[in-house]
Amino acid sequence: MGRLPLNLTLDPIDQPRDAVDIILETVRKHFDMEVAYLSEIVDGQSVFRAVSAPGFEALISPGSVIPLSEVYCQHILDGVLPNLMTDTSQHPLAVAMPITRNVPIGAHLSLPVYRDNGQVYGMLCCLRSTPHPSLGERDLAVMETFAGLAGNQINDGLRRRAELADINARLDSALAADGFRIALQPVVDLETLRPIKFEALSRFTDGRPPNIWFEEARQVGRQIELEIAAIEKALTLLGQLPKEMAIGFNASPQTITSDALLEAIGHIPPERLVVEITEHDVAEDFDELATALQTLRRRGIRTAADDVGAGFSGLIALLRMRPDILKLDIELVRDINSNLAKQALVLGMVDFARQTGALTIAEGVETEEEYATLLRLKVDLGQGYLFAKPMEIGSAQEWLAERR
Repeated sequence: MGRLPLNLTLDPIDQPRDAVDIILETVRKHFDMEVAYLSEIVDGQSVFRAVSAPGFEALISPGSVIPLSEVYCQHILDGVLPNLMTDTSQHPLAVAMPITRNVPIGAHLSLPVYRDNGQVYGMLCCLRSTPHPSLGERDLAVMETFAGLAGNQINDGLRRRAELADINARLDSALAADGFRIALQPVVDLETLRPIKFEALSRFTDGRPPNIWFEEARQVGRQIELEIAAIEKALTLLGQLPKEMAIGFNASPQTITSDALLEAIGHIPPERLVVEITEHDVAEDFDELATALQTLRRRGIRTAADDVGAGFSGLIALLRMRPDILKLDIELVRDINSNLAKQALVLGMVDFARQTGALTIAEGVETEEEYATLLRLKVDLGQGYLFAKPMEIGSAQEWLAERR
């Protein structure tokens, strides 16, 4: 077989490749063909999205492109060439096309694959270099079944691609058009109620929870980009706060282990920063994360383990991360005054923190009874609606002034 006249390469679309690959391999073997592929018709081009062609990888590969004018696809869709050609030499138009002799193509079987809206997505094709006279109408019917299966998989992929495109559009808009702001929630000393620092919380203009935004950013590979944008926006508020006041911000293991974080915070006095890592974000390389956290600490930047008590790896993770601050999860704090088991668990965490030189922060403190219990258990710091709700920078300044 010769080489297809490929003149352009595109990235394959995001679709469930495994299922399509299985369909292609089954088609190729069932019909005793040498090549099977799924193509998409895009702007007058036939784009190869998935290929099964063992031994002929140099001939055709996913992402390769050929003009429609140089392949059979459009002629088949127009009804000028049949879906099944057991011997291409019997069809003058096929004989006249350079691809027939250049590949060469002796037998060809092809059917359109449709989108959900009825429009043609592309073609499911198989071919071999010699004629295949044993193929018949029954084989064409079987091929129709495979084309339907491929269409289902393609439409799932198209829906997913549309979802990802929507996510990217929302992210582009939020990042370019001031689509989110930073709210500040204070952390206070439980003994004196003196403000210690603020936590920076992202608030998006569409009203959706920030965890949804950051999860979507992760899905499209833009988690670090969105987190860094939020961190940089939070850091612009430091100049409007007293110099002794620090800001804590959330960062995933991926962001912490990237170069982007140090670039974003390198110009800020380290004593004014607290990097908070949530236990819900599983690190792909825990050794790499531990090394990155150690680098931050060497620079004088404090680190905090967020949501302690609701995470994936418990005390072993804490031992490896060696955080300066343990933030007790809100579920541990809620109704702790009436739950002896929670009290025992928090008491153990307080002891663990002191043995490792860390401070404890209780998140989500909402009642005087919870506050009194946490104070009795010797938790160091508190955060929650009992002390203050998240607020804009102007309100934060007023809140601080009232406590001076």
